[in-house]
Amino acid sequence: MSLNLNESQSNPRRHFLKLSAFTAMAFAMPKKSEAVLKKLLPKSLMQMSPIQVLSADQFASLDFNGDNINRPHDILWNLDGYIKKKGGIPLPTEKRKVVIVGGGMSGLVAGWSLRDLNPLILEQDPNFGGNSKGETYGDATYSIGAAYVTIPDEGSDIEKFFKELGLMDELKHETSEETRFTYKKNLMGDFWKGVTDPKNAQDFIKVEAELRRIYDEAYPDIPWTTDSAISKEEYLYLDTITFEKWLEIKFGKVHPHIMEYFQLYCWSSFNGSIEELSALQVLNFVASEVDGILTLPGGNAAITQRMFEKLEEGTTANSLRAQAFVLKVDKKSNGSVWITYEDGLGVIKTVEAEACIVASPKFVAKLIVPGLPESQIKLMDDLNFRGYLVANAIFKKPFKSAGFDVYCFEGEMPEAPMAMKQSKRAFSDVCFGTWAQDDKTQNGVMTVYKSLPFDGARQFLFNPAAHDKHKGLISEELKNFSKTVGVNWNDLKGMRMTRWGHSIPVADKGLIESGYLEKMCKPFGGKIFFANQDNWANPAFECSFAAATEAAAEVRKIVG
Repeated sequence: MSLNLNESQSNPRRHFLKLSAFTAMAFAMPKKSEAVLKKLLPKSLMQMSPIQVLSADQFASLDFNGDNINRPHDILWNLDGYIKKKGGIPLPTEKRKVVIVGGGMSGLVAGWSLRDLNPLILEQDPNFGGNSKGETYGDATYSIGAAYVTIPDEGSDIEKFFKELGLMDELKHETSEETRFTYKKNLMGDFWKGVTDPKNAQDFIKVEAELRRIYDEAYPDIPWTTDSAISKEEYLYLDTITFEKWLEIKFGKVHPHIMEYFQLYCWSSFNGSIEELSALQVLNFVASEVDGILTLPGGNAAITQRMFEKLEEGTTANSLRAQAFVLKVDKKSNGSVWITYEDGLGVIKTVEAEACIVASPKFVAKLIVPGLPESQIKLMDDLNFRGYLVANAIFKKPFKSAGFDVYCFEGEMPEAPMAMKQSKRAFSDVCFGTWAQDDKTQNGVMTVYKSLPFDGARQFLFNPAAHDKHKGLISEELKNFSKTVGVNWNDLKGMRMTRWGHSIPVADKGLIESGYLEKMCKPFGGKIFFANQDNWANPAFECSFAAATEAAAEVRKIVG
């Protein structure tokens, strides 16, 4: 991003907004309706797709979808014993230039970047997409995980990527001026103009002006590059302090409504609280959204879906394999890499490759790559992950969305929760699942994100009663929210619950400045590379993209 010190040097993000056709487009019916998906993909591939088409009676869940926990836990908790029980590691029966372990966002981006090398992508889940998955009920397509992206710089690799996939003109932009929120059960707009406390409006205006200045002149790219708008020293310093400390240094005492906003934002985006998260990481997120966000029908699942479709078309048959649970990624003495996996029928197979990208989370990578230095294993082991829930409320009728992402404020900052002192709030924000389709659907959908921003939450998610408990808590509060935004709660058809047990790496302060993350992600043996959002402990599409494309570039150096 270039420095924008005068008006003649127009901000590339704003220039992008002025030039892009999507800002004024009307958005048609979703491309991922059941009929279209059936035309695009045969049944076997539809079953592996990031966006799953539901039947008419699947409007409510009886248990969580999302994480597929049983098979991974059964295998990984005694991996060597499991392999021994299955007869050991077989000799390779297939050769590939590149194998990618993991078919989530990072794995698919890496595969897309190396598509000319015909990569083999192995995904342990029945569906590709990682936590960028979605569902289609009737003609409504919504996210069950990651929901949006930020506006890419004009001419950037991400903009080129969206154009390659044919998504650029489908992205829908919610501007900062269009953003709505609820405050004490009233639907409002113009948060940064101080509408919740007009007498102290300048407090809001001052903070928003600083965020915009950072966005325009001093944006903290992650990872830092020589093209970044701030120096390496400034970048590293921001990672040594918490976001709460940064607010104190920059503004002194901050208005409680603003503190509430930042706390809820951090819960929703990072699964952490402002008193623990790196100022660098939070500013990388919140400053990038001052001109709004971009989304698609199905959220980020639309991105993984499009990559899945195009990779299936552009690679040889059976190059995308679901239910392929990788057991070992072993660098051999002859320089090759053996990737051993169990297929969906329980058969153990080995593929020989010139290079491998491990795009699974580090708590999996540490177990499947033998020979890693103990110091690197410890770093992978110590990285903290947390879980969250998503509830999709499906209504019998369409409704007019109040906005895309609507935060729910009460007027005071909630304390950071703990395992034994959890927040009384059922959720921090609600996304309107059909907003990106202009609400031109037979069913309206609200997507609720319930963060669990404290250590130890995972144990509560795997309790047999967890599904019904959280479904009830969310329903009770969502009923009140629906009244506030003018949606008839009596039209609720059902609710589907999604659990992501440990999907978000916690962006603690110091992880970047100390070199922790770079040491953790160091390639192994010159042939095995790591690519995941946890490379930078930053739960954003943009960091998944950066990690994947960097790994792909390294692979190109060694693969002919």
